[in-house]
Amino acid sequence: MENIPSFPIGYKWLIQRELIGYDAFTQLQPWYFVRLDQCFWATERWPGVCERRLFVFARRQDNDDLACFDIDDHGMATQIILIQGWTKAGFEIIREFPDFWDWLKAVVDDIAEWVAIDESIL
Repeated sequence: MENIPSFPIGYKWLIQRELIGYDAFTQLQPWYFVRLDQCFWATERWPGVCERRLFVFARRQDNDDLACFDIDDHGMATQIILIQGWTKAGFEIIREFPDFWDWLKAVVDDIAEWVAIDESIL
């Protein structure tokens, strides 16, 4: 694996405050962060799909959606790319977010939908 990229401040902030989980059914359900030793470069696992350098840092537990940092030539995360992994081509880009916070807002929307259909919590 290439060197670990420079992560956005929001990502580090959530980790420091233990507001996220590293397993399914934790704080950001249906999303969870991938442990650093299990993160991977989507563009190494599935070469030839795109020219970007995509580093997987989060996964949705109910499907094959992965959140990736789009890493520039200086090792900095520039935006968040949502991909569906394990497709026939390797992966497909589903959505792009300009920064970490915009991705996190979409995660909150996913949490709201998850809670709305999960009647067992009541």
